[in-house]
Amino acid sequence: MRKINRNREPEFWIQYKHLHPGEQYADLRKSKDGSIIRREIRRYLLQSQCGLCAYCCRKIEMDGSLNEHIKPQASYPKQSMNYDNLIVSCKTEGVDATCGARKGNKFEEGLFVSPLQEDCEEKFVFYPNGQIEGADEAGEYTSQVLNLNAYELQRARRAQYKVCASYHDAGIVQSCFLVPTEDGQMEPFADMVQYFYERGHFDIERSG
Repeated sequence: MRKINRNREPEFWIQYKHLHPGEQYADLRKSKDGSIIRREIRRYLLQSQCGLCAYCCRKIEMDGSLNEHIKPQASYPKQSMNYDNLIVSCKTEGVDATCGARKGNKFEEGLFVSPLQEDCEEKFVFYPNGQIEGADEAGEYTSQVLNLNAYELQRARRAQYKVCASYHDAGIVQSCFLVPTEDGQMEPFADMVQYFYERGHFDIERSG
């Protein structure tokens, strides 16, 4: 998980809520304007996430993602339109679903780690084989709720680690994998790459 530095709440979202007082997120599906605003807020949020899933940091696009409520709508209906409760997650399904699709209505106050909280990156430990585990109880709980050790995620993280390690140059890894491109995009699994970058895994001396 990577700390998301949010853009300010967009005026179009503020204005929509002002014009539709009392409307909850579930109501957006009932109108054309609501459907449009749902897509607009997803596009806006995805920009601040550099094109990555807020939870697992895999690469996602508009049509392969979903608007996710950190605090579930079912349990926190009054926060369903709260900008600070919205992120964009990857869209998965079935027994191997991850992230928002897997989480559903699971949410334990005080345990679930949000990608908006300052210390979220400190809650997880990564391994070169692609595995991830919680650094504490909150991290472990969140990892399980989001199914962050799903086979496909482990395989993809392991492959990305090998790519970064193959450069034998931390500077290249930093500039190519940890700095957004001109259009604000980042390479997948930037959270994992950052974790190993900070621990010297991609230094020439250590790799050699």
